[in-house]
Order: sequence, then structure tokens, then C-alpha cells
Amino acid sequence: MDNFDQTLQWLPTSCASTSNNHFGGTTPFKVQLNFDIPIFEGQIDAATVDKWLNLLEGYFSIHYFSIRENINFSLLKASLHVKDWWETYCEQKYESAPSLFSVAPAWNSFWDAIKEQYYPIGSYEEKYIKWTTLQ
Repeated sequence: MDNFDQTLQWLPTSCASTSNNHFGGTTPFKVQLNFDIPIFEGQIDAATVDKWLNLLEGYFSIHYFSIRENINFSLLKASLHVKDWWETYCEQKYESAPSLFSVAPAWNSFWDAIKEQYYPIGSYEEKYIKWTTLQ
């Protein structure tokens, strides 16, 4: 994420072009950013989980996907057993709702479920307490 922030700071804030068009006299420019998002192997490690989720967030801040597409893309960047875990998690969590009215999981619920599953025991609560008490 630091490289992404540095790249954004490096970009010029105004365009030097003087062509007249519907963009107020400047020509828009297109920036291509490459993200190297590793495959998440499902390690029980808070730092690895945080890094993977933050890389995904950075990617999604540039590419505007739907929530369902965010989750699907994330699962493409995860190992098979993580995909299987997520499928089982959704089946258990949403099995009580009739299929016609079933609700697709939100990105935040995916994020929280990944952290709950792949953070070491007690780590998630410890980080929350530190954050709320600003330690």
C-alpha cells in the first residue's frame, strides 16, 4: 500500500495540455497501475491476512467492481481450501433464508469472516482493543 500512496503523490495534480474539450480545457490522462496480489494460502497469521486484504482494497479503489465481483476476485486470489471454507461458511450462514430471497454477502462480512477465520485466536479482539483505546 505504501508504493500505491507514493505513486499517487508522484502523479501531477494538473495536466499541462491546453487542448479544449469537455474536460475544462485539459486532456485527461490514464494511469495504469499493476498490483501484485499474492495468492492467499490460508495461513493463520494476522500480518499476512492484513497485507492481503489491504492489497485487495487498494485494487478495488482503482477498479470499481460490484460487491459480488470483489468477493469473486478475492477468491480467485485465494487457495482452493479458502474458497471451500467460504462456500461452506455461506451455506451455513445463509441456509435459513429461502433461495428466492437469499441475500448475497457484503464485502464487509467477507472481510470480517476472513479475519475471524485466519487471525490467530485472540488476535482480532486484541487489535480491536488496542485500536479503540489508541495504544
